[in-house]
Amino acid sequence: MIRDLRGYSQESIATKLNITQASYSRIENNQIKIDVVLLEKLAKELSVAPADILSGEPAIINFTPNQVAKGNEIVEDFYAYQKGLVNKIIEAKDAEIMRLTKLIEILLAQK
Repeated sequence: MIRDLRGYSQESIATKLNITQASYSRIENNQIKIDVVLLEKLAKELSVAPADILSGEPAIINFTPNQVAKGNEIVEDFYAYQKGLVNKIIEAKDAEIMRLTKLIEILLAQK
């Protein structure tokens, strides 16, 4: 979520980490574990602490819109940007809820 909110693609981060996009995708989806060196490099690229990446709790992240505006446009752009961020957070949480719901259904079916 942090990567997405920063506006980076998986491919751009993977390039910065000197790994493939497929490997980075598996890291994001918890299919493979990330080593400490790579974790620190990723945290630096995303401008967050390594603990923010590992934590299941939302991180407080400073965001700066990529566009420069003047006058009232600054406020309008800021609010539009913030609204977009909130929508991305909600989408990510909804996806996590769906994933956990499916996992619970699978576990209950195994009983």
